[in-house]
Amino acid sequence: MEILSGRVLWLSDVDFLDFSLIDKIGVLFTGVKPLHKLEGNAVLTTDRIVLIADTEDELSINLRDITQLYMGFDEIYKPAYVKNFGTFWQPLRITYCGSDSVEKKINLVIDHNFLSSGNQTWFNCLTEMLS
Repeated sequence: MEILSGRVLWLSDVDFLDFSLIDKIGVLFTGVKPLHKLEGNAVLTTDRIVLIADTEDELSINLRDITQLYMGFDEIYKPAYVKNFGTFWQPLRITYCGSDSVEKKINLVIDHNFLSSGNQTWFNCLTEMLS
């Protein structure tokens, strides 16, 4: 059963290594999307989050595998990488244990419209579901 869905931009913490300084500064210009590696659709169901990229890549995260949910900036995804330094929205970071039992982190920007995002709605819903 689908609880939430939306357009999503996402990247893992490891993906930040692939961005140049120009990439990181370029997102500060109007009309440029936030830093991301993949773009597509996000669907939250009763037991998982499914991210389906426009490139047909797919990531499915079981809710039971989520070890941390965090909304905000950190030492990797810095406010300086966001237009207006995060005044209007913040990334949603999910830490989970993958099928290989390795901890992974992904950063999501859901339903971004250049002034805001749906991250707070998703954060609130996930927090409630995980409690």
